[in-house]
Amino acid sequence: MRFDFLTRCLMVALAFAVITPPAVMAEDTKPKINPEKVFKRRDTNGDGVISKDEFLAAAKEDKQKEKLKKRFGKIDSNGDGKLSLEEFKAGMVRPTKKQK
Repeated sequence: MRFDFLTRCLMVALAFAVITPPAVMAEDTKPKINPEKVFKRRDTNGDGVISKDEFLAAAKEDKQKEKLKKRFGKIDSNGDGKLSLEEFKAGMVRPTKKQK
């Protein structure tokens, strides 16, 4: 009797693991990115905005720098050459396939 109960529990657990997409299972284990902390780290001079130079400092290679230049242009919604916290947060949201 006890064997049947344990077997059924194991089968249910296995079925759950098989039918549940990995993204759903791992959702709780992924660390959340705190945009405010990232913003403060990038704002190296502490003036409350991220300049283009501060933004590009994250690039390790020239290829990355070119991608970041394009991204900066898209994120800088008011075109003032600086990113506010609000613009930075909005830029951290990845567009869905429909929005691209």
